[in-house]
Amino acid sequence: MVVRGIFLYKIPMGLFGKKSKPELKANENEVGDNIIITERPRICCLDMSEETISVLQNSGANVYKGTLGSKVKVPNTSSRDWHQILLNFNFPQNLHEYDIIIIDLDSFDIIDYRIEDYVKEVNTGKSSSYLLSSYPENVFDPRPMASSILKHHLKEISNREYLVLVFSSKSYDIDYETLRITEDGYRRQPSEKYNIYSFWNSVPTSTAKYGTEISVCKMREDLRLLLEKYKPETVYNQTFYHPTTRIEGKNIQDERYFPLITNMNGEIVSFLELNKYEQLIMLPQIKDKSNFILDFLSKVAPSIYPNLFPFSTTFSWKNQKEYWLPLHSELLSEKSNIQKEFEHKLEENERKIKENSAKYSFLHSIVTETGDTLVNSLIQYLKWLEFDKVINFDHTNSKPNVLEEDIQVELANGLLIIECKGIGGTSTDSDCSQVSKIKHRRCKERNKFDVKALYIVNHQRYLPPLSRQNPPFNEQQIQDAKNDERGLLSTWQLFNLYFEIEKGIITKEEARKSILEFGLIEFRPEGLSFVNEPTEILKDGKVCIVNIDNLPLSVNDELFIEKNGKFEKAILLEIRLNDTPLQTASQGELGLKLSSKIERKSILWKRVTNR
Repeated sequence: MVVRGIFLYKIPMGLFGKKSKPELKANENEVGDNIIITERPRICCLDMSEETISVLQNSGANVYKGTLGSKVKVPNTSSRDWHQILLNFNFPQNLHEYDIIIIDLDSFDIIDYRIEDYVKEVNTGKSSSYLLSSYPENVFDPRPMASSILKHHLKEISNREYLVLVFSSKSYDIDYETLRITEDGYRRQPSEKYNIYSFWNSVPTSTAKYGTEISVCKMREDLRLLLEKYKPETVYNQTFYHPTTRIEGKNIQDERYFPLITNMNGEIVSFLELNKYEQLIMLPQIKDKSNFILDFLSKVAPSIYPNLFPFSTTFSWKNQKEYWLPLHSELLSEKSNIQKEFEHKLEENERKIKENSAKYSFLHSIVTETGDTLVNSLIQYLKWLEFDKVINFDHTNSKPNVLEEDIQVELANGLLIIECKGIGGTSTDSDCSQVSKIKHRRCKERNKFDVKALYIVNHQRYLPPLSRQNPPFNEQQIQDAKNDERGLLSTWQLFNLYFEIEKGIITKEEARKSILEFGLIEFRPEGLSFVNEPTEILKDGKVCIVNIDNLPLSVNDELFIEKNGKFEKAILLEIRLNDTPLQTASQGELGLKLSSKIERKSILWKRVTNR
């Protein structure tokens, strides 16, 4: 989309829109089939000749053809004549994504006024604004105002380097008057003044002068030779001064400015301004702009502004085999082998990742799914826990209209029946107790009281498990489960249990015993003796202070750290009493150094029985 129209930023003067025309795309001119366009730098050319655009595009440059606008011949022939008018500049909508902007301030077209070109097709609100061209003006110049608009687009380029390359013109101002149209009629607004150099914060213009006698200043050799090459047919039309800055009470020449070309009087006619991000090169009028720009972009600019030319091919011949450096061939071969080996290892790793995800997908399923998927995943989990006979009772149920358990586990001394649900919220009392009715039915069928009952819930399954209510049962539901001799368990507990078993914190045998308990099932290592809750945490959690009373501790003891019902193993690395290292201790305020990090509100345990 082409930006057509204007926002006045100084005061809210409204939008001077232009009738829409077909959008001009970058590289719209025909380019040869064999030419490969280089993505960066992106170059926006404003008022450059068709020849220049063609030369750049044929070199593979990514070019947008735009303009500050054409001057308009307005038929104001008498003192009563006035005409409404709109700006006609053409900038790419994504100008903030461009790297180089090239402007010829001394190049423009003059077109005839046609009223249909200056009537807005769409207008919202109860007023509309136009620019006003009135007698004696008979040529409307939109360029200084468009130059100000360009400035605001350039300010949108932030935190990255960009270059503005300008071929100068005589500095001049234009006063613009606005016409505001409402339902009550026309009203003329105060005028505003803009300069042809308004696109930049401050261009140090001096006297407008014309001349051909110029001298190239001392500078880096490649740029100096380029300017010397095109010097014979170069003319200047504007001089500039060297800005100063005040340091310690003295006016000193601003180090951001570098004169490039001076006239025979030593006045600056071309300069370079260097800032952190925005760079400006002001040039006189060079006759052969096409080849000058091509030479500058291909031979000089990539070394001055390497960030703007990530795909520069100026010295690409160095990559040809004939110019390789010593050992380059061997290193390339080694690189190729490393790359092949890496790709092979990466493919193998991807295969293992997929296999691992498939193998352990049941762990994610028990905390996300419902229905048959949840049942089958829990059966896989129970088999991993080494329950011998686990049955999907839904598949064997001969009475589909009778509510039965989802899973049966045959025990050495009885039967475990499991009801499981995946729900969006938490369980109701009837959800929790439903398995009791099935338990009584099974006891009667078996004529034995050897049936254990367990309710497993994947609660609030649309939330991440750590954001869920844990445990998902209230005190009354837990007490009722104890009274009815049945268990309550969440799938999130089973998920965590898997990793505690893998770390050796709890055994599968201990887990199987816990699953047969009543009330809220808890998985805890057996044979733990309470050490203490640390009173202080030091050394980034590796040292803690505890008070112990008649509990023997020794270096290399295996301790357990409990936080929020989860356990971690830790080795006791060091014991200190009053800063004195000990091998064993059983009494007093001790400093303990652990192999694992301990957090505040954690509890320390020691295993005192063998499993």
